[in-house]
Amino acid sequence: MINNIFFLFVLFSSLLGRVKFPGVNIGIHYLLLPAFSLGIIIFSLKEIPEVVKKHQIILISINLMYLWMWLSSLMSEFPNIAITYSLKYSTYYILFFAFLILTFNKVTRPSLTFYYRCILHLLQIIAALGFLEVFFPNNWIFKLLKFPSFYPEIGSIMQNPNQFGVIVAIGLCLSLILEKQHKISKIELHLSELIFIISLTLSASGNGWLIFIIGIFLLLVYKIISFRKMIYLISLLFLCIVTVPVSTWRLGLADSKIFPLINVFLENSNSVNPNEKKPHTLVFTGFGRFKIWQAAINETIKRPLTGIGIGVFPDQIGVKVWGKKGYHAHNIFLNVSAEQGITGLLLFTNFLAKIAFKVKYANPLITVPIMMFLLSQILDFFAEDYTFTTIEFYFIAAAINSRKDIVMQLKPEII
Repeated sequence: MINNIFFLFVLFSSLLGRVKFPGVNIGIHYLLLPAFSLGIIIFSLKEIPEVVKKHQIILISINLMYLWMWLSSLMSEFPNIAITYSLKYSTYYILFFAFLILTFNKVTRPSLTFYYRCILHLLQIIAALGFLEVFFPNNWIFKLLKFPSFYPEIGSIMQNPNQFGVIVAIGLCLSLILEKQHKISKIELHLSELIFIISLTLSASGNGWLIFIIGIFLLLVYKIISFRKMIYLISLLFLCIVTVPVSTWRLGLADSKIFPLINVFLENSNSVNPNEKKPHTLVFTGFGRFKIWQAAINETIKRPLTGIGIGVFPDQIGVKVWGKKGYHAHNIFLNVSAEQGITGLLLFTNFLAKIAFKVKYANPLITVPIMMFLLSQILDFFAEDYTFTTIEFYFIAAAINSRKDIVMQLKPEII
């Protein structure tokens, strides 16, 4: 029971990335996340020896990965930046270990259903807040939570609209799986479909749209949904995209006389875009990605062994491509190789391989979200978004604790 409460506190704390300690420019989540994670660990001390014994290979892999992260940061030309980010990312280590304990020996227990439902409810809240923010961007709660100015103004508690778009796409697929496995009702599923698809549309995230389509296809392969349901959901998303101005502009249809369709119903469509801002088109951001990928490859070539150090790329390299700080390599593998060298990339790939071996024993409730989390970062890099990474690490821990015998006992339609 106490660990369930700590789990809720962990999820809530991950949303507080912009809330600072009074008088200090440090987010309170840097303290709360490891503190509540340690709470889970402390109240599960008896299970730690067994967890460590069973998952020795996984723990050795992640320990080597973190050890190299610190070594490459200490050898960086920008040690202050790299060490600062190493400290930040070390909170994930505590978080991961806490989740590994939390899901240990609980594959068939009702508590796991509680965790998945909590994650779904969190994503529903994020989606609802994002929808409200589109219409009330200057409300005090959004000013409190808002990250530096991004457009469209949606999902302020995520770092930017791309993270928001991807996470609501994952939320929609998660709700479909939970309903198929009778863990939520059909009414809750239909509400989820509505809020997630509308919020995904308003995010104008090309990455989010792509991951949504991939996720829906994976659900079709796993027989979670029918072909008819897949066509319905994709058609509904497409209809929403061509209706809303921010999404049609993203597609490069800003000057179209037909789109957005909302003009047919509203005399003043600026109510959906009160500041009359326009996002970059997918073509523009696509060319930008190619440039920043080239920059990441160049940095890897310059420092192939140790890289430039964790967090240095957006501070020193991305600014040369985009003109301002904060832009990572937009690819998780290129970002790791640029910041930690080929050695860091090999250690990271080794860790993923160990996870992949475990994932094949997991049911779709775990497998589909993990694949969506990883594939979304082929075109982006979301490690700095604590809500995104917290949820991702929960699914990774659950996959590691999955067992082949449990999967084989599942109903054929779930497999």
